[in-house]
This record gives sequence, structure tokens and C-alpha cells, in this order.
Amino acid sequence: QIRAPQAALYRHAMSTPLDQRPLSKTQIFCSNLPWSVNGKMLRQAFEEYGEVVDAFVAYNGRSSRGFGYVTYKVDGCAAKAVEAWNADGFKHEWGDDEDSSRTTRVEMARERPKPRPEPRIGGRDGDRGDRPPRREGGKGDGDGGKGGKGRGRGEGREL
Repeated sequence: QIRAPQAALYRHAMSTPLDQRPLSKTQIFCSNLPWSVNGKMLRQAFEEYGEVVDAFVAYNGRSSRGFGYVTYKVDGCAAKAVEAWNADGFKHEWGDDEDSSRTTRVEMARERPKPRPEPRIGGRDGDRGDRPPRREGGKGDGDGGKGGKGRGRGEGREL
């Protein structure tokens, strides 16, 4: 269970429209990628602007969805890459496939909402709050959990 203040913050982060989220300082979003581009090719294309920590191309099964993300280790490298890719007349040659003629769009990625907080079980010192303490020996009254007398596989039935 998420506590009320944490839940409100999470709902707020998830309800913030994408265009109102802050821009990342280290990650770029690449769209209109040629269908043949994979993560390794994306990484190689952007390594000249700084050390790439991660390059990811989104897939739907085995088919590329035509977009991906590149994450740099150092702030500023992403902005430098966006500026270079969007310069007048810049065209990256991905290979000799027919779909490599697509113009790749590059922009700063938006920050993603923080992950949902883990639920806290108990308080300090393992306090269970207002719930009664657990019984010793596990669940039930020790009859093996068979549901009581006269039930089960025919015990107690007269024929």
C-alpha cells in the first residue's frame, strides 16, 4: 500500500503532460529511424559526441518501431549531438538499405517520472500498526487446513 502523500506525488508525476516534463540533460530521443537500425548502430552513430552509456531501439516483436534513445555519461554531450544532427544539410548515412534515406529526427528526451515507491510493510521495529499480532504456528487452528470435520474426500459420510 502506498501512503497517501507518496500516492499523490506519483499520480501527479504520471498525470503531468509529456510536454511539461523537464528535458533530460543526458538523453536524446531519435525518431524516424530506418527500420534496419539496431541499438549497436545507434550507439556507433552518436559516440563521436561523447561517451554513450546506453543506446536503445524500440521493437515490437522483431520489428523496429522506428525510434530510440541514446544516453550519454556527461551532461552537454546530448545537446551537442542534437545540435549537430539538426544542423542545416546534415544527413547521416545509415547504410545502403532503401530505408536509410529516411531523415532521422533528434531532440532532447523528456525526463521520465520516478519509479513508483516500494510499499512499506510495517513501521519501525516491525510494528504491524493497528493489526493484531500473528498467531504462533501459522494459519488456522492446527487441523491441517482441511476445512473442518465431515468435509473433504467423503470422511464422515454414511452410505
